[in-house]
Amino acid sequence: MKLIGYSKDKKENSFREPIYADGKGVLYRHQVDNRHNITAFKTYDSTNSDYSKLYLSKKFSVGSKAAIVFVGKENYLHYDAAPNAIEEIIHYLNDHSTLYNVNGILDQAMLLKNRIFSDHFVVDNFVVKMSPDDDQIVLSFDFPSPKKENLSENEDDVPKKEAISTQKETVNKKEKEAIFSNAIKQLNSVDMNFELKLKLRAEERRSKLKTFNYQFKLNQNASRRKKNME
Repeated sequence: MKLIGYSKDKKENSFREPIYADGKGVLYRHQVDNRHNITAFKTYDSTNSDYSKLYLSKKFSVGSKAAIVFVGKENYLHYDAAPNAIEEIIHYLNDHSTLYNVNGILDQAMLLKNRIFSDHFVVDNFVVKMSPDDDQIVLSFDFPSPKKENLSENEDDVPKKEAISTQKETVNKKEKEAIFSNAIKQLNSVDMNFELKLKLRAEERRSKLKTFNYQFKLNQNASRRKKNME
């Protein structure tokens, strides 16, 4: 499904009902749960006069966050997937709060934001999304890989840079292990299923292996340079 329009049944400064269409051009409206996830699509019988057309190339499906369409004053229009749109809409309402009476719609926007992000929480560098229907938890994070040091061609600087690089690698390794350990401790305090624990342990091993491989290559390069200098 792609977003192709919105209903005209409300005045300015209001959220409108998104209208979707499939590949055959059949129109649909969504049904959402209390976390603003799409639970179903229902066919939408309409005429061209009861909805306005727009286009968003993003795909929407059951289980994904629904679209949001907001119409403000003076032809302001903002629409996108809910997590992307809601912050911009709140900024718009805050910026124009002295010009328009937006207290009611701002409260509605803040409540909607809480619903949209109610299945997310952050633990250190981890972003965890919970699915209340099947008790699954999706864990996503991105730890930076060790940065390769620029090696000097000066022979006197090579041993010093190698020592500094090795020292930095040891510190990075300890920091990463500390991050993983702290995250595991905090995640253990929530209702975390066994699958998530296994995924977290697997990512910990993968990170340690990357660090080891990098250090091994660094040592190989150092040995080659020494041989070349001899």
